[in-house]
Amino acid sequence: MADGQKITRSVGFAIVRVNKSFTVDEVVFAERGDLLLLGARSLEGLSLMVDSGQKKLVAAGPLRAA
Repeated sequence: MADGQKITRSVGFAIVRVNKSFTVDEVVFAERGDLLLLGARSLEGLSLMVDSGQKKLVAAGPLRAA
């Protein structure tokens, strides 16, 4: 943790789905009382981004080729 505390959580793979978008990602399974967080990697896989003004997820547009 950011404060130096060590915790142990289960990890695995999950299908992450938001409306019609979905992706498969590695996840850390939270326990009761943990904060919930959708990470940047999952958002990228879903082709979504956060619209902080409207406080919602919106389409990120097409992915650029390398």
